[in-house]
Order: sequence, then structure tokens, then C-alpha cells
Amino acid sequence: MSTQQSTPRPTLPAWTPLAALAAVALIGGASALLAHTWVQAVAVWPVGLLTGAALASRPATRPVVLLAGGALGAGTAHLLDVDGVTALAYGLGAALQAGLAATVLLRGVRTRTQPSLRSKTDLRRWLVAGTLGPAVGVPVFLGIVLADGGEVRPVAAVLILLSSVLSHLLLTPLFLRIEPAPQRVDVTERALQWAAVGAGTIVIFVFQDDVAWAFGLAPLLVWGALRLPLREMVVQLAVTCALVLTLAVTEMGPFAIGGDTGMADITAATQLQLCLVGGVLLVVPYTLIAQQLRELSSEAHRERELVRRIMDSAHRTAIIGTDRRGRITLFNRGAETLLGYRADEVLGHSPELLLPRAELQTLAEAAGTAPEFHRIARALTSESAEPRDWRLRRKSGEVRTHSVTLTQMRDEDGAVVGYVCTSEDVTARVQRQDALLAALLTEREAVERLEQADRMKDALVSTVSHELRTPLTSILGYTTMLVDGDLGDLSPTVQQTMERILGNGERLRSLVEDLLVLSRVNAGALDLEAQPLDLRDVVRTAHEVVAPSLAQRRLDLRIELPDESALVDGDVSMLERVVLNLFTNALKFTPDGGQVVVTVTLETDEVVLEVSDTGLGIPVEEQDQLFTQFFRSSVAKREAIQGTGLGLSIARAIVDQHGGVIGATSEPGIGSTFLVVLPRLAASGSPRHRRGETTPIA
Repeated sequence: MSTQQSTPRPTLPAWTPLAALAAVALIGGASALLAHTWVQAVAVWPVGLLTGAALASRPATRPVVLLAGGALGAGTAHLLDVDGVTALAYGLGAALQAGLAATVLLRGVRTRTQPSLRSKTDLRRWLVAGTLGPAVGVPVFLGIVLADGGEVRPVAAVLILLSSVLSHLLLTPLFLRIEPAPQRVDVTERALQWAAVGAGTIVIFVFQDDVAWAFGLAPLLVWGALRLPLREMVVQLAVTCALVLTLAVTEMGPFAIGGDTGMADITAATQLQLCLVGGVLLVVPYTLIAQQLRELSSEAHRERELVRRIMDSAHRTAIIGTDRRGRITLFNRGAETLLGYRADEVLGHSPELLLPRAELQTLAEAAGTAPEFHRIARALTSESAEPRDWRLRRKSGEVRTHSVTLTQMRDEDGAVVGYVCTSEDVTARVQRQDALLAALLTEREAVERLEQADRMKDALVSTVSHELRTPLTSILGYTTMLVDGDLGDLSPTVQQTMERILGNGERLRSLVEDLLVLSRVNAGALDLEAQPLDLRDVVRTAHEVVAPSLAQRRLDLRIELPDESALVDGDVSMLERVVLNLFTNALKFTPDGGQVVVTVTLETDEVVLEVSDTGLGIPVEEQDQLFTQFFRSSVAKREAIQGTGLGLSIARAIVDQHGGVIGATSEPGIGSTFLVVLPRLAASGSPRHRRGETTPIA
């Protein structure tokens, strides 16, 4: 996992504070030498550079820088023969201004990070710093002067305040971080703008005496604000103001201080400062806003280009945009591909062009509105943005099915300004779904017919079995009487024939009984007459039934029963059918000389009946079909062993009804083992536990 580190913001070089203080000393000394009065010197003293020096210095050295700047201010005033208290007061006021302005600009900025001028918040902070510092520092200076008995005229106080505000607003941006802006002006236009500003400054402030001419420079500065980056305009303002102040101090132009204009020095200087402050307040915010607009425009252009490329790359997705009245304003390449129209053929038209009349009417009815696209879109998008299948018409007239998602576009106030419709051609999918549905319906009809046939078969089997049962009972009864000699003695040949008839009749009756039980199982009507019984008695009864047939076989039959009662809750006749089926199967599939073992064992909560033999066994691949109705193994067919394939399926149904499980394991040529597990009853006749699911033996 990688850790992203934020890029540190740039800071000013370490030598910046010293350079700024040197510039303060140089400009202050020059103003003291060139100016004839302290008013002229104050008008150009760069207190804003002192603020810049404080911004560029470290917190530990910032007080030293401010004291050094205050000393330079006091020294400048002292060079103009100002008394010592006034000079010290001016220096203290300058240091206080710079400290407050720097504090405001550094508020919320991390240590050793350069404050910026890039947003409206930064712009407000710059304005507050440029006015708050002078608003506090100048009154402190004036208060000290007045307290010492000095005299300061109101116009002079305004001049000092305006000069301090101008210096802060003009020079502090040089020490702020200004983001580079996209360059949209060539070298020629930049050179022309600079030349126009320079020439205009010379013409207005050298050759003109009318104050109104000063406003002629504003259009040239606005030109730069609109086209040039903020950093360059700050430099241009500083150069222009420095030139204007120099010309004024040297008694040139409409704001000449101490010239022949007829104005008092202080009034002229105040007007000049007010004019320059207005210019700065016009150009800097205007340039910043223009730069932000250029950045937003550039970002919007990039985003628009990105969106256009994304939309054009969606060759298999149609993207259609409309205004709030439903007129198409966007038609991407995917829409051209899927619908066959060129963008210029549909722009300005309604998407109703793409909808068959019947589809438009269907959509309108579903939305509960008039058959007009913008009304349908408003109704559908107010509910949900879930995809819907629409039938759209290509330019060729072919109607295709599209999966359409319709969404609203809203402005910053939340008002709907349009709709975006994205769709994919799903005709092939719909055709496959229709074909699959038709196939499923056909299959369902076939299943229903099969189920009906199966029910008819069960009904037929049940009916036939019932109809056979009565005459078969009569036939077997009279046959038994003949075999037993109740109707007279029979010759040996007839006796043998009647015994065969009786044997086959018994087989037929067994088949009828199996069919009757099977019909009850399939109908879910295998009702049990459950009562507590001893499974040992069931095994003994089954043994008595098969005992006569064992007399003619050479088989080793072992029955192992526990001494304790094997109580279960069951139907005696049904459990006898299960045990007898397992007995007869073991005897039929075990050749002479083999062994059959019947065991009943008691577990804590279960009674287990196990019937194992050393017979022919069952192939592994057929063992999962043992309990299927009418299934007969390949071994039974090969050896011509009689059977119907119903016994084990009936046995399983009976065991399931008793809440037990039945399973088998077998190995061809080795033998088979069948297990029946039933819930055991306690001696009181109640179940020892509630049985859970038991996995059948495989």
C-alpha cells in the first residue's frame, strides 16, 4: 500500500526579507533626497515592501524584520528634518501596519508556506490586510504626534492613510503565491499592451495638466486585466504606479506635488493616492476574476472534450440529449450508428422522429400524459430512472428494440434544463428471450401432458388392480381348495398343475398388491396405522413367510436379534412388507451355498435393520437407481430373476413415512447389504428424540 504525499507549497527564497528591506531603504532614501517636503516622501514610502519582508521571514525573525523596517521609516522621516518623536511615531506606525497586514495574510496558512492570491477568499484577505493595517497603524502614528503637541491637518491624515493603503494593496501581491494561468495572448499583443500602458502613462502624466486625463489609462489597464496573467498585471501596476509617483514628486503631470498647478501639495498628493488606489482596486480583482474565468473556461473545454471523446467512443451506445422542450441538442456517434441518422439531420428536432406512432402512444398511455416526448420524459423521469424497452425506428424504417435509460439534467438551482437518453440495441436479446419463452411454454405444455398421462396411468393402474383383486382372490381360493383336497382327491399330474397355478396366482396377487400400494404412494395417500411394535416380531413373521421356500434351498440364513425389545412406532403390515421385500430379494439374488444374515441392532435413538447376503451384487453404476420405480438391474435381467421393480421403491416410501432412512451398498460378485434405520421408542412408547435429516447409505 503506497502512501501519497502532498506536494509542498512553494515558499519565497530566504534572502527575500533582506532584499525587501534593502528596497525599502533605497526607495525611502531616494524619496527623502528628491522630495522637498515630508508630504512628498510619505506619498512614495513603500510600507507594502515592509509587509512583504514580514511575509517572507520566519516567525522567529519576523519581529526583527518589522523593527528594522520601522527604523528605516523613522530614518526616512528624520532625513526630512522631522522632529524625533514624529519620526519615531512614523516608524512605529509603519511597523504596526506591516505586522497587522502580515498577520491577516498569514491567517490559516501553515508555517513556512507562502500565502496565495488565487480565490475570492484570498482576495478578501488581501483587501482586509491592505486596509486594516493602515486603519490601525496610521491612527497610532497620528495619536502619538498629537499627544506630543504636534499638529496634523485632516487632509494630511487622509493622505498618509491612502498612501499606506496603496502601498499595501500594490506591493503585497508581489509576495503572494499566484497560480500560473493559461496563456491565451501572443507576444505581439503583450508587447502592444505594455507599450500602450507605458506611452499612455507618459502622455497623461507628463504632457497633461487636467486631472480628468488620468482616467484615460483605465481602458489600457482593463485590456491587460482581460488578457494578461495576474502576476504580470501586478508587476505592470507596480511599474506604472512607481512611474506616476516619480513624475508627481518631480512636479510633473496633473498631480504634480509642489508644481505650478495651483493645488496645495497635500491636496494634490491625496488626489493622486486616491486615483492610484482606485486603479489597483479595479485591476487586481478584475484580473483575478478574468484569470479564474479563463481557468474555468479551459477546464470546461477539457471536460467538454473529454465528454465528447467518451461519447464518441461509445459506438454501441446511443446518447441523445435534449433541452427541456424536447429538442435534440446532442446526438453521438453511437446514435448515428444504431439509428442511421447523421447528427445534423436530427439536431433541433424532437426524438418523436425516432419513435413509431404506436410506440409513442403506448409510452404516453404508460406515463399518463400527452403523446409528446418532453411530456413523456418529464413523467417517466419523475418516477424512476430504470431502463425500459422502447421500439425505435431507424432512418431506413426498420424498427429495433432498445433498452433506454432516461434521466433529467438540472441546473445549479435544481430546475430541469433537459433530458439525456442512453440506449443500447437489444433486439437480438429480446428475440432470444421470446424464443426461449416460446420454448418454455411448449415444454410446459409437454410436461402438463405428461403429468396428465401419468395421472391417467396411475388411475388406470389403480382401477385395474382393484378390478383384478376380487376375481383373483376367488380364483386363488378355489385353487387352494382343490390343492388341499377339499373337493376331492386329485391325480398327481393334476395336483402338480394346480400347485403351479396357485404359485403363479400368488405372484399375480403380489403384483396387484404392489400396484395398489404404488398408486397410494404416488397419490400421497399412504396412510399409516402407526402403533408401538417390536421390530423383532416383524422379522420373525417375515421369516415364517419365506421359511417354506428355504426348505428347497441350500442357504445359510442367520437371524440375529437383540434380547431387548426393538420398539418403533409403525404400521405392522407396511413394515412387514419392507422386511419381507428385503428377505425375498436376498434369497433370490443369493445362489445355493451362499449366506444371508439378518440383524437387528439397537442404538441410543435408533433401531437398525441390516440384511446382507453373499449374492450376485449390483453394478456400481446402477446402484443410484435401486429405489426407482420399475427399475430392474442388469443382473436380474441376465439371470432371469423374477420381479416387478416395485418392491424397493415401495419400501423406501414406507420407510420415509416412518421417519426413517433406507440405503444399500453392494459389490458385484461379493454381495449386497441393505440398511433400514428407524426412530427408536423408549419403553414408555414415546420417541427418544426427534430425528433430523439422515444421509442415505450409498
